[in-house]
Amino acid sequence: MINLTAKIPWRLNTRLRIALILLLLISFLSYQFIFISNFDYPIHWFDPSSKISYYLGSQVYLRNVSRLPKIQHDFNNTPETINEKLIRETRRESIKKGFQHAWNGYTKYAWGRDELEPVTNDGNDHFNGWGATIVDSLDTMWIMDLKDEFNRSRDFVETVDFSKSDNVISVFETTIRYLGGLLSAYEFSKDHVFLDKALELGNALLPSFNSVSGFPYDSWDLNWNNDKNFRRPWTLANLAQVGTLQLEFMKLSQLTGDSEFFFKINNITEVLDSIPKPIPGLYPLYLDHETGEFVGHDISFGGSGDSFYEYLIKQYIFVGGAIDQFRRMYIESIDSMHKHLIKEGRIESRPDLLFIGELSYGSFVGKLQHLTCFVPGMLAIGSKVLNRPQDLEVAIKLADACYWAYEMTYTGIGPEDLWYMSSNDTFNESEKKSMNNRKDKNLPDGVIRLGHSYKLRPETIESLFILYRVTGDRKYQDKGWQIWQAIEKWCKTSSAYSGLINVNSEKVIQNNNMESFFLAETLKYLYLLFSPPDLISLDTYVFNTEAHPFLRMARTF
Repeated sequence: MINLTAKIPWRLNTRLRIALILLLLISFLSYQFIFISNFDYPIHWFDPSSKISYYLGSQVYLRNVSRLPKIQHDFNNTPETINEKLIRETRRESIKKGFQHAWNGYTKYAWGRDELEPVTNDGNDHFNGWGATIVDSLDTMWIMDLKDEFNRSRDFVETVDFSKSDNVISVFETTIRYLGGLLSAYEFSKDHVFLDKALELGNALLPSFNSVSGFPYDSWDLNWNNDKNFRRPWTLANLAQVGTLQLEFMKLSQLTGDSEFFFKINNITEVLDSIPKPIPGLYPLYLDHETGEFVGHDISFGGSGDSFYEYLIKQYIFVGGAIDQFRRMYIESIDSMHKHLIKEGRIESRPDLLFIGELSYGSFVGKLQHLTCFVPGMLAIGSKVLNRPQDLEVAIKLADACYWAYEMTYTGIGPEDLWYMSSNDTFNESEKKSMNNRKDKNLPDGVIRLGHSYKLRPETIESLFILYRVTGDRKYQDKGWQIWQAIEKWCKTSSAYSGLINVNSEKVIQNNNMESFFLAETLKYLYLLFSPPDLISLDTYVFNTEAHPFLRMARTF
């Protein structure tokens, strides 16, 4: 027998043995890694862009998920100076301190209640009594790196029974605030307490869909779940209530493997898509639970309609373009919005402003709701994903009008509603005299009247944040900072922040209300406006209407 190793020099012989040992070791470790990765690791340890994320439960697999066009500006081409970075970080820290001030007041005076009343320092339970402010704020705390506050909140969530409430609940508010908050907290933390509670809540909501049309009853008593044949008497649904559950229920199906949640909301989309509409792509605000048909003629991108339109493009983004129906419905809506709802104002001092309005029985109404100011952000995102540059031009102009609504008031804070003269308005002498006798004497020419209140709403700030991320223009940071300065000046209380009764009065009175969305949306969008642009990138996440970020499906190459 020939001894091959004897002919090899001793140094080479040693090296060969070491190489063989290393090869065997690498092979063993590779086997262990493959074995453990495929069988032993919890599912949430997988990369979120892996193939498993293309499932909407065990019964639905999306085959055409693709990488959509980039939304965010390439900030590498516009680096900030040292001074710009210092200003940005100082402003961001101010927002964080504002959140901590509000959170500390809530924990001191209203822990476990839904909301803090920040003037009297009482608590209320307007949203099911499950601690809405806690659940709604979970991902804001995670993003701001407030882990102690997050962990205390996690322990509270573990004690909540989301299948029971002493109150009649709003399915819409429960879905966007609670379910959205739980799902986002799970995707950030990978703590299964949040996913378990989201599933508990999702199952508790399913019986509310037991109508002839499949539209959920928004006002729902969870005790009715005990009667499987229970059906509410005739009631109306509104467009936003039935059309703003889709992202949350799709995400729940994706994360739990239960396709039932997707089937429920997909039925709603199919019904809404098939109903005849007076104007293609524009949906009247109210629907009949039994017939599934529209009731009335009012059309608005504001209250009762807003987030339905918002979710069309966001669903398309979430599934990576795999369901083309969302894109088609969105384009139909936006094309008709341009034609019927967008008009130039007749503001004497700002003739350049472009406004969005409403339709009532087919007639245009020059009314800008604060809620409608999400539209610039929506258009900006859609312009990039669908290559519609004209939408971005309109978005910039509409955002100017929304910000101007802040600038024009005594407090520098935008009103709940603003009625304006549009380019095709004409007034007779009697109407002009009535306008001259209006209550608000200091309104700009062309503004008819205001809905005076401010509820700490986020929509204008949301659009400023998105436009900054899309264009890279730092003027949107400056505008956001001006709004924050006004909030600090007029809304801050000893314990938190309060809305205002009249934004245009020299006698500023706080309304003793701090909605949970102030911490979930307003402060989160402000914080992200002054954060590095890769923090919660719009190319990685899609926000639900309560500003809870969900990981998008993404094709890996």
